[in-house]
Amino acid sequence: MISHKDLSKVAQTCRRFHRLADDKTLWQVVQIENSVSLNDNWLSSIGRHCPQSLTLYRCQGEAITDGGLDDLFSQCKDSLKELNITSCSGPKLNGNSVLVHCSRHCINLKSADISWTGATDTGIKSLVNACPSLQSLAVSGCQMTDDALNALVKGHGKSLNRLEMFGCHALSAKCMRSLADECPNLKVLNIGQIPKITDICLAHMIPRFKHLTWLNVTGLNVVRDRTVHYIARHCPKMDSLILSSCPLVTDVSLVEISMYLPTIRYLDVSGCRKVTDTGVQAIALTCHHLQYLDLSSTGAAKRGVCLLANYCSRSLECLKLSFCKALSEDSVKKLCRNCKRLKLLHLYGCHSIRNVKDIREINHKVEVHHDLSLSTSYQIRE
Repeated sequence: MISHKDLSKVAQTCRRFHRLADDKTLWQVVQIENSVSLNDNWLSSIGRHCPQSLTLYRCQGEAITDGGLDDLFSQCKDSLKELNITSCSGPKLNGNSVLVHCSRHCINLKSADISWTGATDTGIKSLVNACPSLQSLAVSGCQMTDDALNALVKGHGKSLNRLEMFGCHALSAKCMRSLADECPNLKVLNIGQIPKITDICLAHMIPRFKHLTWLNVTGLNVVRDRTVHYIARHCPKMDSLILSSCPLVTDVSLVEISMYLPTIRYLDVSGCRKVTDTGVQAIALTCHHLQYLDLSSTGAAKRGVCLLANYCSRSLECLKLSFCKALSEDSVKKLCRNCKRLKLLHLYGCHSIRNVKDIREINHKVEVHHDLSLSTSYQIRE
């Protein structure tokens, strides 16, 4: 698929190509990544095509002005439903500037992701107050406080189905409890690395999120087996669960997941050092829809890998075993031999796995990342 940057260049070659490149169906979803030359003319051209969805990812906009942003959003005010501006840089290509200009015009916006843009309550509240149809908001890495979250909950609590706030350190446990009370229809929730969340707060929140399908609690030191029990019992629709770097999570949690969430597809317990082959066994024997499993920096060993090879062979597509020290080459070979759908295997720091070439001969479809150095990583492709 030709990029929108190249599409703009094609449009400048001749009238015929200009008409072809100007086809509105090609501009309904605009995605621009890693651009170092965004300017006001670019933004005006995008706005003129009235996209329904606009994504700018890792773009540099040193030449963008307030006028350029205002021109962009004023032109697509009736069409724009989804806005994703993430990891961008530039004096005006920051969270607050983007949100303030967007909120002046695009009142039909339903979804916004401004993660890692430095947005504060000023920009977030502008969006929240201006867009009555808002259903999805991602502000991970932004400077959101209780004031903005309370405004979001008050204005959109019943309609909100996705909220990502990873690393919003200022949010309080009291505000999190209010979120749970007012947003019963959330399906996607990311509350990783919010240090003020307490064990009591989680016990209050989880039973109220009965529709959750995706949850990230990365780095919450208060998450323990009892917490995972609440999740497994009260969130029956859960199919993606991220428990990364939760030091109190043990094999008991994996047993709970295997009992109450047997259809789970995505599970990340990386950094949970108390997880061993006992927990992996429970998952392998029951969770036959599992596609993604991250066991990096856990106590998983060769027995657990063999169990996955035997019982998850029809579903497993990605397995991460980095820094699992007790693996064996034979168990990894068995995994690659049995799991025909396996596409990605991480073995960083697994120094007992030395002969990656043999794995290549077993399954040419698997991309294997091995060793700490990118220069010695192996990528095995078909």
